[in-house]
Amino acid sequence: MSIEVSGGRRGLTDPALAATILAAIPDQPLETQRKMNYFMTPRGKRINEYEVLCCYTQPTPDWIPGGLDWGDWTQKFHGGRPSWSNESTEMRSPDWLKHRDPAFRWHALYVKDKAEEWRYTDRFLKAYSADGHVRSMDPIWRDEVLGDYLGAFGFSEYGLFNAHSSVVRDCLGDTLRMSSAMIGLDKVDNAQMIQMERTFLAKLVPGFPESTDIPKNEWTKGTIFKGSREVVQQIWQETYDWNEILFSGHMIYDPLFGQFVRREFFSRLSSYYGDTLTPFFINQMQLYFSQTKGITTDMFHTCLAADGQFGAYNTRLMHVWANKWLPRTITALKGFMGIFSKIPEIKGVTDKPAIEAALNRVFDDWKHDFADPIGYKADTAALIKTVLTGLK
Repeated sequence: MSIEVSGGRRGLTDPALAATILAAIPDQPLETQRKMNYFMTPRGKRINEYEVLCCYTQPTPDWIPGGLDWGDWTQKFHGGRPSWSNESTEMRSPDWLKHRDPAFRWHALYVKDKAEEWRYTDRFLKAYSADGHVRSMDPIWRDEVLGDYLGAFGFSEYGLFNAHSSVVRDCLGDTLRMSSAMIGLDKVDNAQMIQMERTFLAKLVPGFPESTDIPKNEWTKGTIFKGSREVVQQIWQETYDWNEILFSGHMIYDPLFGQFVRREFFSRLSSYYGDTLTPFFINQMQLYFSQTKGITTDMFHTCLAADGQFGAYNTRLMHVWANKWLPRTITALKGFMGIFSKIPEIKGVTDKPAIEAALNRVFDDWKHDFADPIGYKADTAALIKTVLTGLK
């Protein structure tokens, strides 16, 4: 079978047809909106690279507040659950695309930062090894505290990383998804740095155990991390609201328990036991904490608590969640106090007044950065008194 095409010029190569088309074009522009992504509300004066590359990059259906698309990547899961649903969180927002990472980071910038961090980590470890700094480290601090308890804390960080798996899947906005993925990956990076330090020490100190068996046993069966383990398990395995996972992990548990363990215990005490290795890694973890604080306070304070339509409701819900997770975090801190009986006491450093001062710093920061902006009232003095009952 063949098709015969009559001769002659077609389309725009035909002068008569071209003239007809030109005559049909109106004098006024067909489209007056000439800005890229005109449907997007920028956080600043104009749309930046982060917003262009992160906002509306996935098919957020239009029944999600702020969404513009018509459907999902799959219509239904087994049991009838849709790809994304407003029922995945008790929080309410007129625009789930409102959140912005204050640092305006996206994938390429995040990877670039990680690559730079690895390069200076490699240089630091080479210098540390060459100078023999490990010889100045207190053996009890090195073998028991770093070998067992720092290793056990790595499971706390790893558990929080796993809790983000459902958040990244269920959250209702592209920038929320990007931010949640990055802070989750920072947590697994913390866990990896902890194990990296243990592996590094095993190469420098004969007999130092590189295996995670002992830290895992301490995490799963020990008493010092018992309360922490229970909180992390509840956040990861028993909480289904993706906003509650983020709030409990990054507005309550990590700013209190995580900050005390990282900053006030391992970082503050390391130098007193001749350890200049651990603070290097903790400082990287604290950078991640600072970046996460910027992200989560934008989510919960700027976008949800300050929302003109649902702000009062969201704030009440945050108070409910704080009342739920704060006592559990206090129990975790109380249990961690048992670690001070495992290390040589240094007057003014590891005695009760010094520990109380460290707790005051942590609770003051939490109150100023997380509780006060949503009007949450907590008797921090009473909370600290409860935590100190865990000292042995």
